[in-house]
Amino acid sequence: MENSIHKNTNESLLLTKQTFNRLLKSVISHFKKSHDFPSKYKDSQLYGFGNYDTTKPNLKNDLELILRGYVNGKYLYNKQREVASGKPIVKISRDYRELYFNYLGYTGIYDFLDKEMKNVDEREKQIQLIENISRNEDFHYVCYYYGEDKKMTKGQLIIHNNWKTFELIFVYFNPRNEHVFYELFGSIKQESNFLHFDCKHFVHRKKMEGSKMIFYVGLNSFNDRPILIGAYSSNDKYDHSIAGKLMLVQMNSKQEMEEESKSLHFDPIICQELVQSRYVIPSRIPTQLSKISSKSPYASIFGKIPSNYKAKFIMTDNEIDLRFSIKKYHYNIVSDMEDIVLENDRIQIVSKGQILELHFEITGIFLLQNISMYIKNYELFSKNRATTGHFSGIDINNNPVSGNVQIETLN
Repeated sequence: MENSIHKNTNESLLLTKQTFNRLLKSVISHFKKSHDFPSKYKDSQLYGFGNYDTTKPNLKNDLELILRGYVNGKYLYNKQREVASGKPIVKISRDYRELYFNYLGYTGIYDFLDKEMKNVDEREKQIQLIENISRNEDFHYVCYYYGEDKKMTKGQLIIHNNWKTFELIFVYFNPRNEHVFYELFGSIKQESNFLHFDCKHFVHRKKMEGSKMIFYVGLNSFNDRPILIGAYSSNDKYDHSIAGKLMLVQMNSKQEMEEESKSLHFDPIICQELVQSRYVIPSRIPTQLSKISSKSPYASIFGKIPSNYKAKFIMTDNEIDLRFSIKKYHYNIVSDMEDIVLENDRIQIVSKGQILELHFEITGIFLLQNISMYIKNYELFSKNRATTGHFSGIDINNNPVSGNVQIETLN
């Protein structure tokens, strides 16, 4: 195989998981053939670290004869553990980038790939990884999230230095629909199946901490992921602590990224995933628990909600019963009926503590599939522990329905 890329031995070498596993297998196989290798051989003795016997065969000694210098016996062992933990890319330092291939009798990575990597796809993936690093290719994404003022927002994300550093430019619009830019930069760290973005920005020429972002990338190379979905935590322009969901979509060029980020158009697929996916904590510091928020005065009512309930949904031509529980402390709504599961449940006290709102979806054989109930608290928690409220929802035939609901507490 001809190497068309200039080989720079002063740089570290990145190997795909498949290439490293093939290399490690070949190194150990070569070691076994070269020595009387017993079936039970501790890792510390095989690789040559810890309390190993220096008089017995070990890889450290063999590799030092090739390098004609010191070799860290635990280095290859640690790399093997990185792959076992799920890391898709293995970084071999410049000191050892040729060592393991020379130990096998090869001149380098390309010679090894040509002779031992028979799987064409895996071989091409490794070559592409090397070529991308050699070109120091930038990657361009548009970042989407649900931002300040309850508006969808875009940003220009440029990945540099083989996913080590990045620039992030958020694009806002003033009242005259003119572009306003907010710039961040920072470093990227890969741990197991995740990418961590550490953002910073300048304020009066002083570098300040910015937001944190994390994306799941799985076991494959993140260069193969045209769409990444993750979470962020930061502070907004109103000095609120915020967190939420965001999405990265890869673009084919810098120009395409800039054009998309400056457009007022948002794909409905992206909007559906991100709208309302934002959590805001106002910048206020309470002095006691009873003053945490505007919800605090209704805490005593909220504490009475957990119990077992029976609800009768009354429609024009039908009535149907449902038994469910609201769990103490956790406030999740659980079905007490066989073959019925309640999902996406939500509990809220609204209208200044007067109304209890219960919402859930039903999976199973039941006439109703999606229900929202509104019940007067002072009646439900009175001596009779029963009341009549209202509900709306969707039935099993996907028709909107509504009516009264009679609900009573069972214990």
